[in-house]
Amino acid sequence: MKTFCGLSYDPVKFKQTFRDNWNTVAPTYHAGWASAGRGPFRSTKELVKAANIRRDDYVLDLACGTGAVAKEASQFVGPSGLLVGIDFARGPLAIARSENPACNFAEMDAEHIGLRARFDVVLCQYALMFFPEPEKVLVALRALLKRGGRLAVAVHGPAEGVPYFSTIMEPVLKRIPDIRPAGTPNVHRFGRKEDLENVISAAGFSEVAVRNFIFDYQAGSFAQYWSDYMSTTAASIRSKIEARGAQVVEEIRMESEERSRKYADNGSITFPWQVLVATAANR
Repeated sequence: MKTFCGLSYDPVKFKQTFRDNWNTVAPTYHAGWASAGRGPFRSTKELVKAANIRRDDYVLDLACGTGAVAKEASQFVGPSGLLVGIDFARGPLAIARSENPACNFAEMDAEHIGLRARFDVVLCQYALMFFPEPEKVLVALRALLKRGGRLAVAVHGPAEGVPYFSTIMEPVLKRIPDIRPAGTPNVHRFGRKEDLENVISAAGFSEVAVRNFIFDYQAGSFAQYWSDYMSTTAASIRSKIEARGAQVVEEIRMESEERSRKYADNGSITFPWQVLVATAANR
C-alpha cells in the first residue's frame, strides 16, 4: 500500500470509491434524508440561517450533493445575486439540478476548484471531514471569498454524540479493525468543537464560532435500522464485512441490536444526533 503524507491510505482511491458510492446511494439518501429534512438534515436551515445570506450575495454551496442546502439558500438569494453548487459526483448533481432549476450546478472537485467568481458566502454541509486535505480546501475557499465574506460549515459530532453510526460501526471495528486503511477520513473527524475550530482557524479565517445542536432521528425498528445502515451508510464496506462470513455478520448484528436497546421505546429506535455548525469570516 502506498503512503501519502505519512498516511497509509491512498487518497486517490479513497475519493474514487467515495464518488462511486455517492453516485449509487444518492437517490435513497435524498428521498429518505436530505429532502425530508430528517435527523441531521434539520441542520440545513440552521446552516443557512447562520450564514446570514443577503439578496444580492454570491453564494457557493461546496460539495452540494443533492441540493438540499442550495434549495434552502435559494429562498434568500435575489435576482441580482448568484447561487452556485459544486460536487464531484454526477448522480447527486442530477438530482440537485432537477429540484433546483434556477440554481447553477457544476461537476467539480472541492480540492481543485475551478471558479473565477468571488463569493460573499460559502456553505458546506457534511463534507469537510471527508476531504483528504481539508486545510487546502479551506485556504482555497478564503481565496474565493470576498473581504468580509462568510463561511458556514456543518459536521457530525463525535462517535458518542452520533450513535446512529457508532452503534453498528463499533462492533464492526471490534471484529474487523483493518476494514479501512489507517488514516482514512471518517465521519467524526471534526466532531469535537476544538478540532473544527482549529482547522478553520489554521486556514486563516477569523471570528470562528461553533454552535452545538442535538437533533433526533427516528430509525424505526432494529431491522429497519440495520437494513438502512448496511445499504446506505455502510455500502462501501458492506462487501468487506460480508466476506468475513455469516457468523461474523451475525455477531455484529447481535451486538448492534443489544447496543440499540438503550435508544428504543416500544420497538422503535430514536437516536440523538449531535451536529456542529461553525461560522467564520474572511477579514
